[in-house]
Amino acid sequence: MAKFHNPLDKKNKKASGKGKVTRTTTNTANRKAVSTAVTAENKSRLGFGFLAIVVCFTILIFRLAFWQVIKADDLNAKAAEMQKIDTELDPVRGNIYDRNKKVLAQTVTKYELYGYSLNLYKKKGLDSSAKEKNLRDLSKLSGDSRKEMKKKLSGKDNLVLLAKGLDQSQVNKAQKEWGDDIVVKTKVTRSYPNGTFASTLLGSVDSKNTGLNGLEYQYNEKLAGIKGRVVRTTDIYGNALSVGSSKYYSPQNGDSLVTSIDEVIQHYVEDALAEGMDDTGAESITCIVMDPRTGDILAMASTPSYDPNNPYTPSGDEAKKFKSLSTKEKSAYLSRMWTNPAVSGLYEPGSTFKLITSSSAIESGTTTDSSRYNCPGYINVDGTKLNCWSPVPHGTQNITEAVGNSCNPALARVALDMGKINFYKYIDIFGFTQKTRVDLPGEADPIIKNKNNVSNVDLATMGYGQGIAISPIQLMTAINSLGNDGIMMQPKVVKEIIGPDGKVKKVIKNRRLRQTVSKSTADKMRSIMEYYVSDGGGTSAYLAGYRIGGKTGTANIAENSGYSEQTIASFIAMAPMDDPQVSILVMVTRPKKSIYGAANAGPIVKKILEKTLVYKGIERKYSKSEESALAKAEISVPDVKGLNSSEAISKITAAGLKAKKMPEGTGDSFVVIDQYPKKGDKIAKGGTVYIYSK
Repeated sequence: MAKFHNPLDKKNKKASGKGKVTRTTTNTANRKAVSTAVTAENKSRLGFGFLAIVVCFTILIFRLAFWQVIKADDLNAKAAEMQKIDTELDPVRGNIYDRNKKVLAQTVTKYELYGYSLNLYKKKGLDSSAKEKNLRDLSKLSGDSRKEMKKKLSGKDNLVLLAKGLDQSQVNKAQKEWGDDIVVKTKVTRSYPNGTFASTLLGSVDSKNTGLNGLEYQYNEKLAGIKGRVVRTTDIYGNALSVGSSKYYSPQNGDSLVTSIDEVIQHYVEDALAEGMDDTGAESITCIVMDPRTGDILAMASTPSYDPNNPYTPSGDEAKKFKSLSTKEKSAYLSRMWTNPAVSGLYEPGSTFKLITSSSAIESGTTTDSSRYNCPGYINVDGTKLNCWSPVPHGTQNITEAVGNSCNPALARVALDMGKINFYKYIDIFGFTQKTRVDLPGEADPIIKNKNNVSNVDLATMGYGQGIAISPIQLMTAINSLGNDGIMMQPKVVKEIIGPDGKVKKVIKNRRLRQTVSKSTADKMRSIMEYYVSDGGGTSAYLAGYRIGGKTGTANIAENSGYSEQTIASFIAMAPMDDPQVSILVMVTRPKKSIYGAANAGPIVKKILEKTLVYKGIERKYSKSEESALAKAEISVPDVKGLNSSEAISKITAAGLKAKKMPEGTGDSFVVIDQYPKKGDKIAKGGTVYIYSK
């Protein structure tokens, strides 16, 4: 192809040649300038980069110094914490005893066995025979099957629960065999050896061994003790390190309580209450037994009761009913079940309060032996007719007869004659405006009308025990002062606090509160109370040979801004009246067979008092009339020794006595070789004579 020549090329070349040196010089200079400019920029960049590196290293150094120097102690502590197992050690909760050191509540210690599965089963190099032996021995110790034990040891966890409920000997054997491969934890449980016995008084504990109610709650801080700890250094698997440390902080066991409760008297009470429930068909029965001279509570019970070993489950037929309740209803049910009505319950005392009204009037001088009170069957107060309980008018009476008849109009007049200023003065003196501060939880506040708002009708009804709400323990504390020459004593349940070493740490002394009435007034009231039992309305509690005093009460239960037909029938009594050593209050709530205190509570009081007075060694002192009556009632035992058994039985029966063959199961016909009681001995009519065959 022909080459094309541009006419301008030559000219351009010349021009180009002329400018060649200059262009070259200029390019070199430019390159030098560019080279110089790049170098400066790089230096700047390098400088900034270096500075950034220095700053970063400086920050890292300071940060490292912060953690290695300033935070070193914290890091060491955290590292140590991650290597430690902190195990709590439960203290032994103190016991609760009766006054004679019989155990009412105690702590039973059982042990839980934990093991490191890595050491016992999963460790590399552990031969099959060793594994098998561990499985076999642990299964035997725990009661689990070999399969169940293998499942435990093959799981993800290293420290696993192997057995529980072990005793000390089993633990010693396990520690000897497996050493540091196991961990033993104590498990303490509360035990009430007598079941439902005194449950509302003793109370119970929750799953953490903390008091829920009763003495367990009131004295929880004393009984509980202080927990201990074991702190051990371990590896990541929980294994103890040979170079690690171990610290042991011993638990401090709780104190024990010696109560004023007498186990024997408590049994008398609970047996009588159980019989009373059957006899009266009542909704519940509550009883308090005290020593009026000291304020000691000798027994306290309510029925139905519950078993504190299983405090979240009612006993008996109530268990089925409880299961059907909602969660809210169950909570309310348990709250009622745990409540001690002797302390937490409020009720209108009814006629038992007449003892307070009459003693206040005698002390204030507004009634005397010469005072007379007429009962036409009612009393009219400011246009309001207040009826007597009796359909037959009592007529004219003195104060002793008025109390003996439990006459409402008479005691209303006694209160009106005193006036509300005097009446309220003695209400306060007898302790009805405040709690007794008995050492039990949940004591109720009394409900007393404001003095400024009390009408004459209110004053009259309060005179015979209506329109005023108090707790049973308040009434007992007040009436007890009449049996203690007018001296009111602080009611109490705990007599001593004993340390874990068995030594007495504190003695709770008897506390005198105040003088409610003079000794002469107290003497007069004891005479009135004795008259009520021997000749008045309280003969259902009469015991030949013992001077018993008391007063019944029948109070209608307040309901819907009025009063229902249901009653609380009560009886408060004391004995012996020449030197009172025992006082008792029995309250029967909503009895079905009779509404009155004498019929419902009287027989219960009599049973408890008779056994208690005999138990306390209080001698019977019969009056001449009682001795004469007993002589007539007693029968001389005939002589049946040597007779045929059928002839002997006929002779015994004819004498008004019963016969029983001994030993039990003896045949129909045999010769009597001995008898008891012996011939000529006197026993009560209807008594039993035992005849022996061999």
